[in-house]
Amino acid sequence: MGISMTALPEQHAASGLLPKGEGILIERIIPGSSAEKAGLLKGDVLAKINDDAIRSSADVIGVVRANRAGAALRLSLIRDGKREERIVQLIGQPLETTEGFETIYEAVDVEGVLRRTIVTKPPRDGKQPAVLFVGGVGCYSMDYPFDEKANYRQILSSLTRQGFVTMRVEKSGMGDSEGAPCSQVDMLTEVKGYVAGLKALKAKPFVNADKVFIVGHSIGGIVGPLVADEEPVRGIVAMSTIGSTWFEYELINRRRQLKLAGTEPQKIGRQMQLKQWCMNALLIERQPRAQILEKRPECAAEMEIPSSDSYLQQIAAQDLPGLWTRLKPDTLLIYGSADFLTSSDEHREILDVLNAARPGSATFVEIADMDHYFYKMKDQKESFLARREDRGGEVHTELGNIIGSWLKERI
Repeated sequence: MGISMTALPEQHAASGLLPKGEGILIERIIPGSSAEKAGLLKGDVLAKINDDAIRSSADVIGVVRANRAGAALRLSLIRDGKREERIVQLIGQPLETTEGFETIYEAVDVEGVLRRTIVTKPPRDGKQPAVLFVGGVGCYSMDYPFDEKANYRQILSSLTRQGFVTMRVEKSGMGDSEGAPCSQVDMLTEVKGYVAGLKALKAKPFVNADKVFIVGHSIGGIVGPLVADEEPVRGIVAMSTIGSTWFEYELINRRRQLKLAGTEPQKIGRQMQLKQWCMNALLIERQPRAQILEKRPECAAEMEIPSSDSYLQQIAAQDLPGLWTRLKPDTLLIYGSADFLTSSDEHREILDVLNAARPGSATFVEIADMDHYFYKMKDQKESFLARREDRGGEVHTELGNIIGSWLKERI
C-alpha cells in the first residue's frame, strides 16, 4: 500500500476515539504509492480496513497481501481528532530501474521462508567485488522504485557506478519478503536473513567471493559485524553506529536530544531518571513493554523504538568490544558531525578496540556536515529540527566516494 507504520503512542490511545489496543500510526507515505494517491498523510491513525480493526502492522500487511493489484480497500482513519473514510485502490509496484546498470530481483531461503533480495550489477564482464548493505533499525522496505533520491538507493547506486555489485535483503514481512511481521522478529532472526543473502551474493557467477564487503548503517553497524562473525568478508564499513553497550547508548542519546530540544536543565535530571528506570526494566530485567507500561505509563515516550522487545534485548546483550575483537577484516568507521543520534566517541570506541587488537586495521573518517541520514546539515541542531519537522535534505555526495575509495584499496 506504500506506508511505513509504528505502534500508536499512548496519547492517541487515551483520546477516546479508539478502543485500547487498536490503531496504528502512519509514519511515512511512499511517493507514487497507493496510499499517496488515496490522500493518506503522515500522522494519520489507521483504525480499520474493510471494517476489520487494525491492531498492528501485521494486520495491515495481511490484508494487503490477501488482495491483488486493482482491489479497493475501505480505510477508516483518524486525522486531527476526527474520523475519516478513504478508498485505497491497490496498484502494482514497479521494479527499480537505473540507467547505466542492471537491477536484479531475486530471493533467498531463510529456514523455509523466502526473503526478497535486490541486486545491482555494473555493466562489466567477469567477477566483480561486491557489497552487502545492512540498514538501520525499524520496519521499512529497501525497495525504492518511486524514489531515486532515497538515501540508501543513492549510496548503493554510487557504489555500483564505481564497479561494485550491491545487495539489499528485505526484512521479514517487508516488501515482497515472506515471514513474520518485521515488528515481531528478533535480532538473531534478522541476522540469519543477511547471512543467507551474503552466501547467495558470494555464490553469484559475476561476484568475486574473496572481495565481498559489508556496509552497515546505524544498527546495521552492529548487525553487519554479527553477520561477518558467521560468514567472513574482506572488509566492513560501519556508519553512524555505536561502540558502547546499547543500555549506555540509550541514556547518552536521550540526554543529548533533551539538550537539543532546549529542555530546562532542572528537568533533564528527572527525565533521565525515568529513562534509566524504563530502559533497565526493558533491556536488563527483560520485562515486556506492555508490562512496563502498566507500572509506569510515562515510559511510553522512552520506549518508542521500532523493534520487538526481544530484538532490543538481544542487541543489549551483545559484547560489542568482544565481537569487534573476533573479527579479522579491515574496518572503515564513518561519522557525520551533524549526527544527533550517535557520536564521534562511539566510533572511536570501536577504532580503539580494533587497533589495539590489530594495529592499523581500522580507519575513522568524520564528515563535517553530514547527519545520521546522510543529509548535508550544518550541525546536530539543524538535523534535530529537520527530523522533528519531517524534512529531508540533500544526500551528501562525498559519502559514496569515501566508501568506494576505501573499498577499492582492498580489492
